[in-house]
Amino acid sequence: MKRNFLDIYESFFDDVYRYVYFKVGNGWDVDDIVSDIFKKAYENYGSINSNVKAWIFAIARNTVVDFYKKKKDIAFGDDLDAFTYPDVFENKFDKEAELNCLKKSLYSLPKEEIEIVGLKYFSNLSNKELSLLLDKTEDAVKMKSYRIIQKLKKLVNICLEG
Repeated sequence: MKRNFLDIYESFFDDVYRYVYFKVGNGWDVDDIVSDIFKKAYENYGSINSNVKAWIFAIARNTVVDFYKKKKDIAFGDDLDAFTYPDVFENKFDKEAELNCLKKSLYSLPKEEIEIVGLKYFSNLSNKELSLLLDKTEDAVKMKSYRIIQKLKKLVNICLEG
């Protein structure tokens, strides 16, 4: 059992870390949260009854939500518009204008769409894994992802033109 958990840890650590960093941004907090995620995963290892990656990301999502619920100075719920996401895009783009437009466009999306972008493109979850995690059909996740990317393209182009 321990050997199989080590395989899970090694397989998903980088993806979980990137996801948590995308959501939190502070390296100290990220390290603590990721440790807590894998501690919970180890304690509940025997309860896996579906896709392992979806299971570990369900734990990750819930742990990040718990982290923000504990923080009094961060708005949660309907006031999430005041929350900004960390700067994890710097290495992805060479041009500062493109980076700023992408950030601005991403922050303008509804929180559900930001969550899908984070899980799919920063944590490398497949449509099937996302469907299990979000309790939606795989086709619905695929279509939603496509629409989000199309929306981001339009928003970035508008930003770059203006």
